[in-house]
Parts: sequence; structure tokens; C-alpha cells
Amino acid sequence: MTMIYHLILSDDWQKLLNSNKNTYKAPSLKEVGFIHCSTKDQLVGSANLYFGEAQEVVVLGIVEKRIRKLLKWELSRKEELFPHIYGALPIEAIDTIYILSRNEHGEWELDF
Repeated sequence: MTMIYHLILSDDWQKLLNSNKNTYKAPSLKEVGFIHCSTKDQLVGSANLYFGEAQEVVVLGIVEKRIRKLLKWELSRKEELFPHIYGALPIEAIDTIYILSRNEHGEWELDF
């Protein structure tokens, strides 16, 4: 099962869970027309770029085949291909949830 990942602040994730909505629309969907995602190898770079001040973020593990019709792989920073979701993310496409936090040196550390 191929996974892609989306980072979201803990408070925003909690609000979404409490809303009982069946889709998620990241602010970037309105701003740039898609939801930013990453591969596992790109997560730390994305966290550094978009969540520099946060101490932890929620990582949504999304099953790629569940959003295939919404997904485009596009060149982004450093000429790397990044997954972008063009539309609201169906909550049912989320398979796993992780926490990305900083280690004792203040660096993001993946533990999955």
C-alpha cells in the first residue's frame, strides 16, 4: 500500500475531528488550489518549511489509491516531485495518524 503524508497542526486536527466532517480542506486548497503532501522522505523538509515554530505536528498517512483521481505529482522545491491533492481530502482516505515531534536538539524526528 503506497502512502503519502499531510502535515497538520494538532489543534487543527482536533477541530476537524470534532466537526464530524467527512472531508478536510486545508487552507492551501483555497490559497493555491491543492493540499500539500509529501512522501515519507520529504516530511522533515516539509515540516521545516511550513511548521518552523511548532513543537509537534500530526502526520496524516493517506492511502494513495483512495485519492488517485485527486492526486497529481508535481515538481516543487529542489525540483522534486511532490504529491498534491486537488480537492477536499476524504477522511476515509486517511489510514494512519502519527505525531512528528522534535528531539532534544530541536530537530524533527520521524519515529515510524
